[in-house]
Amino acid sequence: MLYRTLAKWDDPAKTPALIFFAQLLEEMLFEYSLDTYKASVMHTGLLCIEALNTIREVEAGTIKQPNVHHAIAELATNFERDSIAIALSPLPPASFIPVLRNPKTPIRELQVILELLAVQLSAKRYRAKTEALILSAVTSNGQLNEVRRLARAYVTTLTATGFSAKYLHDQAREFFHYGQGRLTSPQSINEFFALFPSERTEYTVVFRVDPVFEHVAPAFEKVRLQIGKNLPADLDLTLFPDVYRPAEGALYAVVAKIPARDPYSAREGAERLLRLSSTLMTLFHHKEHPRWQPESVVLDVKSGQYRQISMPTNSMHKCADLLQSVASKRLQLFMSDFSLDEDSFQKFVRSAQLHALAVASDADENQILNLWIALESLVPSETKSDDASNIEHIVASVVPFLNFGYIDRLVNNLVKDLLEWNQTVTRKALKGVPGSKFTDKLARVLVLPAYTAKSQLIEDSFKDFHLLRDRYFYFKATLQSPQAVLSALDAHKQRLEWQIRRIYRARNIIVHSGETPSYTKAIIEHTHDYLDTVLSLLVKLASKPKAINSVGQGFKYVEMRYSRYYSTLQTKGLAFDDANIDSTIYCR
Repeated sequence: MLYRTLAKWDDPAKTPALIFFAQLLEEMLFEYSLDTYKASVMHTGLLCIEALNTIREVEAGTIKQPNVHHAIAELATNFERDSIAIALSPLPPASFIPVLRNPKTPIRELQVILELLAVQLSAKRYRAKTEALILSAVTSNGQLNEVRRLARAYVTTLTATGFSAKYLHDQAREFFHYGQGRLTSPQSINEFFALFPSERTEYTVVFRVDPVFEHVAPAFEKVRLQIGKNLPADLDLTLFPDVYRPAEGALYAVVAKIPARDPYSAREGAERLLRLSSTLMTLFHHKEHPRWQPESVVLDVKSGQYRQISMPTNSMHKCADLLQSVASKRLQLFMSDFSLDEDSFQKFVRSAQLHALAVASDADENQILNLWIALESLVPSETKSDDASNIEHIVASVVPFLNFGYIDRLVNNLVKDLLEWNQTVTRKALKGVPGSKFTDKLARVLVLPAYTAKSQLIEDSFKDFHLLRDRYFYFKATLQSPQAVLSALDAHKQRLEWQIRRIYRARNIIVHSGETPSYTKAIIEHTHDYLDTVLSLLVKLASKPKAINSVGQGFKYVEMRYSRYYSTLQTKGLAFDDANIDSTIYCR
């Protein structure tokens, strides 16, 4: 979470909801934000399309029928909470939900209902209604919870229609913080909406490629890939020496007339063609792997504007990483302390190797398949019951790992945000509060009445940082009681189950139908996070002080620990106090 200047705003005090919207976009679109704070992969309209596609995949024999009911269960739950979908639907959710949730509803009837909903919740209608509701919310300075839901839905809508998150982030920063013009009133948001036209623009993209491409140039003309040492006469790349190097006899690949929403999406589309060409070349030429330079030049054909765009951040790299010095120490401890029985060690190493293959690859399909196999191969088969499907067993085994440290991870992130915002005030407020970690201290300040004055000190520091204020009060509510923590854990568990099943369906679609779902990049980030969480906890348990000897024991241990943690929170009459708050909130 990062606070950006409000120098462009004429009267920030009168537009808190719009500032909150801008701050939400900054966090949601930042590549390294926690997945929890990024926009959702799906909204209700997209879930309709996903459910219809799932039915088609079942009919084609690609996936099994229970997948339909899981997809529809997610749709029904989201529909009930989605103010945009409810406003667009000709009938209230109660007209649809019972039929959708009824396991006896015939597939054909479900398909008709989904098709009806999909018409009402089309991308065009959904975007228009979202913009109207956002305008209403920021103009009236409405509830921030609703502004948050609408902002998440808006980013999901734009990315689903082809805008790149990088482009949205750039535009948001320019419009709200650094570009020309003034933000005079909440109605200024209409100018922001206008930055994202509904029609695609034609682009031409130029890469500098390896000489190995030259010999196969004629073969790829059918896929609009022109390869040669001379650029077309209508292209002038003299201002881009990273790409244009005629003196070196450089070879270029030009992809013309690519329809795209923005330059970054155009580059991505062009690189897909280049990657396809490279893949086909390796069928006939194995010794050299065709490569190209990371820098490219993208031309907006209509405006004549050129832009140099580098390789986008690999989905596998969108995560927090250790400093090299810290990583070195962790590796030394791992090598000296970590041990498992031989079979488990081989299983662990194989999963780590698949993780490494995913990191090394730049192809979405390779990444998601390697990550899924790495995760699935860790799950012990000996604990699977006869009546459970493979995906049910994977979900039941992995979710305790992901919920185990969920609250701790989020509070730790809040600590970092508070220190980044105002280190002096935060340290002053936490000084003298019991606890071995900042997260322990902050939990007491958030929850216990004895530290109300310290909490007030933090609250008074937020000023125009409405997002941080909202986050702080969210955790005050979430950690207020064991019941509130249980509700947060249950909600996270439900989201995890939906997402793991979505990853599983995507894996099956890629393998069996050869198609790549449009949301693959997003689920790569999630799968990577899930795998890292499982691996890191297994490493911790198998190192000094040693708790397990095998991967199977690790999964059973985490299951039992999480079950105990959850049961403790369910204890009748339990209330947080100085003595129990660390163990009951953080599963220690």
